[in-house]
Amino acid sequence: MADKIKKDNILLLLGKQKNYLIRPIKFSCEFGFIDLRALIGKSYGIRIKIGKEQFTIVKPSIIDMLKKAKRGPQIIMPKDAGVIISTTGCSPDWKVVDAGTGSGFLSMFLANIGCKVYSYEKKKEFYEIAKKNANNFGLKNLFIKNADITKGIKEKDVDLMTLDMQYPEKAVKHAFKALKTGGWLAVYSMHIEEVKKVYEELKRHNFVEIKILENIQREWQSLGKLTRPKNYMLAHTGFLTFARKM
Repeated sequence: MADKIKKDNILLLLGKQKNYLIRPIKFSCEFGFIDLRALIGKSYGIRIKIGKEQFTIVKPSIIDMLKKAKRGPQIIMPKDAGVIISTTGCSPDWKVVDAGTGSGFLSMFLANIGCKVYSYEKKKEFYEIAKKNANNFGLKNLFIKNADITKGIKEKDVDLMTLDMQYPEKAVKHAFKALKTGGWLAVYSMHIEEVKKVYEELKRHNFVEIKILENIQREWQSLGKLTRPKNYMLAHTGFLTFARKM
């Protein structure tokens, strides 16, 4: 049975020129006005017109939601979140601890694939942003704490721990205690000096399979008969350091 639109759902209005992410309310945009409340009870996939512009109503994916979510601090981009998943083999039902929640993007990404995620954010303002973003997407398997992970981790037998925070080397010893044998640690760093400190701490705590990656992504475009890379690319975002508890 096709999903029905409910009054508290967030809808993606998918158009040729522009997309909108909005709840079913009275809505005005550059193309005109429409009362989206008339969609409640109907199935996703229907088409509507706003002025002369046609839109298809679809259920937003996590990527759609992240594009529109409120941002506080620097986020981990989906391209880097994908590398974390593919490198560690992260899968549904994994227990994950994420530290440095920020806007909650990585936590939401991991919760969306079925992980049970416990996220630590010590700054109250970032904690509030992340909570709102997670609530908007309705994730029931994401638990965000306003806490400092360098003071300790309550969760045990963790499959994956991710760190995107200042001085991540201070959390390495806590990560080692919390991870299960064979569990993964992934550290996102903006600068190579930070990577060096993390690497030294990983070696001190006898982590193995240590690997440092940089993920650069370039989009191409088709211009009629010609195809070439775009002038601008999403190049360096950060370094990813992976290690495993032996």
